[in-house]
Amino acid sequence: MAFDSFYSKENNSNSVIESMIIGKSDQRGFLRMDVKSKMTFKICGKNDVYEATSNDLSATGISFTSKQQVNEGDLLEVRINPGIDITPPLAITIKVIRSAVSDNGEYEIAGAIQKNESN
Repeated sequence: MAFDSFYSKENNSNSVIESMIIGKSDQRGFLRMDVKSKMTFKICGKNDVYEATSNDLSATGISFTSKQQVNEGDLLEVRINPGIDITPPLAITIKVIRSAVSDNGEYEIAGAIQKNESN
C-alpha cells in the first residue's frame, strides 16, 4: 500500500500517524524518543564530571535525572555512550531550561541543545 493512500489529511482518518510524524499530540516540533542510558555531564568551564541517566531525547533537547543539582541557564557538556560499538557516542552542549527536585531527592533536568559536538 502506498504511503499516500494510507495517510490522508483530507479525511483525518489517521490522526495517530499524523501525530507520530509531526508530533502534534504534545505540540512539540520534534518527537521525543525514550532513551534510558547512562550518561555523564559537566558544567561548562568546570572540571567535575557527574553521572546521570537520560530519560528522553529529541532533535532539540534532552531530559535526564541526576543527583547533582544544576541551575536554569547553566551550560552543560553532555556525553551519552550508547554501549554498542556501531553507535558512536553523542556529545552535545545544552542550556538547562528546567531543574526540579523529585520525590526521591534526585533532580529532573531538561535542556535545549545548543551545539552537537558529535559531528
